[in-house]
Amino acid sequence: MWRAVALAAVGASTALTSGQTPPPTHGYYYFDEFRPLALDSARLAILDRDEPGPVAVAAAAPGALAANQVTAWPIAGWYLCDLDGPAATAAAVEASVAAAAAGPEIDFASPVFVGDDGGPLIVTPDILVGFHPQVAAADAEAILAASGAGRVTDVNWGGMPRVYRLRSAARNGFEVLAAANALAQRPEVIFAEPDMIFTGRGALVPNDPGFPDLWGIHNTGQFGGTPGMDMDGPEAWDISTGDPSIIVLIIDVGVQQDHPDINQIPGTDSTDEGPGDGGPVRAFGDHGTAVAGCVTAIINNNLGTVGIAPGCVSASARTFITVLSNGAWTSQASWTVDSLAWAEANGVRVTNNSNSYGFQSSAIDLKYESTRSQGMVHFGSAGNGSASSINYPASLDSINAIAALDQDGNLAFFSNFGVGLAFSAPGIDVYTTDRTGSDGFVAGDYVFFGGTSVASPYAAGVAALALSVNPALDAEGVEQVLQLSAVDLGTTGYDTMFGWGFVNACAAL
Repeated sequence: MWRAVALAAVGASTALTSGQTPPPTHGYYYFDEFRPLALDSARLAILDRDEPGPVAVAAAAPGALAANQVTAWPIAGWYLCDLDGPAATAAAVEASVAAAAAGPEIDFASPVFVGDDGGPLIVTPDILVGFHPQVAAADAEAILAASGAGRVTDVNWGGMPRVYRLRSAARNGFEVLAAANALAQRPEVIFAEPDMIFTGRGALVPNDPGFPDLWGIHNTGQFGGTPGMDMDGPEAWDISTGDPSIIVLIIDVGVQQDHPDINQIPGTDSTDEGPGDGGPVRAFGDHGTAVAGCVTAIINNNLGTVGIAPGCVSASARTFITVLSNGAWTSQASWTVDSLAWAEANGVRVTNNSNSYGFQSSAIDLKYESTRSQGMVHFGSAGNGSASSINYPASLDSINAIAALDQDGNLAFFSNFGVGLAFSAPGIDVYTTDRTGSDGFVAGDYVFFGGTSVASPYAAGVAALALSVNPALDAEGVEQVLQLSAVDLGTTGYDTMFGWGFVNACAAL
């Protein structure tokens, strides 16, 4: 079962069989596929869990770094360090990493690679390894022990059988990468990869605040749009506004826990940085609050706005640490898996991930697939690059990728589309919740918001309504309901511009 998933998720053009030597370049294995990594020749990364500060970190590699070239990364203990002088050769970067790792002052030194989004990719001391289910646990653990890759810190990690997390004794990221690659080529192993630090961003196109006018739920021609081109929210609410037993997980930078207009329960913080309830911690951590409002903003409370599934509840899984005001964040692959494991343990039925990752992870793929097989239905934003391809992780077969529509039912000018697109939903001028007071996108409690970031939670909310009426549905059943009830747009039937069509809440119920 897992092997079929792995092969379906990767291309065959660069796949290697067990025992083959990978191409002479830096890279990692995404299931069986060797993926080259572009080395950043001007930087390295250092982990010092004592967090001594940039000056002390610079002193760990005298002659190579200067204090003004060391920047604290948002993940605790990590620093990005510029190398002195012009861009170095790969051999020189390897030598700098080795020199830094040899010093007793720090815990770990890693090369910096360039992610799919242009952000840094950093090797951590942890390795994530998954074995074929037919491999006995004792045999798997014997293989790990013989490999010398590291000590086992988690068994059946993330709730996935035969999946392990290791902590390497190596202090050099190149060595950890090599150990993971050696395990990845074993026939008993489905995947092995470092628990990479990577970056990404929310798929958003923010707009100016204004008077709430929810055309996506009930279109009367607002913004010059086409009346009736909507999700038929009021008609759906005559049947159900949602059941509070249906929980929608918001995988994001955090959701304001005390927002007066969001129906939610306490969540989790997979980053271990915050208080643990899923609330935003850093500046610019606004994206998740806006996303959650699209799903479960409260109805009939004389406040601001309303979500498409106002009677359901959302829960925040803070999985990303914000970096910049443009929506950029940083994360580790294990954090997404941990968020999905929390969802599994807490009865979540629907998840939404309105973000695009700069790194693709086998562990993330398998956790999405395994939770879907257990009945959880997943949604993700297709991306805002006007591209004919779907961003990761929405590109996974286990996630319903959602494109954004304008008020006339046209594909929004910024929306991605392409093979694997599942549905379309409103994605322009959506009035939703903002962090209150001086926090948030604007100086208020609500914001006009746009992008596939809002289209995706709208579709997730329709799925939550369907489960409210028939909680016995599995993930495939929910998807079939949405497929059969969607309003067909574009070419008759399924197409890669609109997927199965415009999600419709009333028809779904």
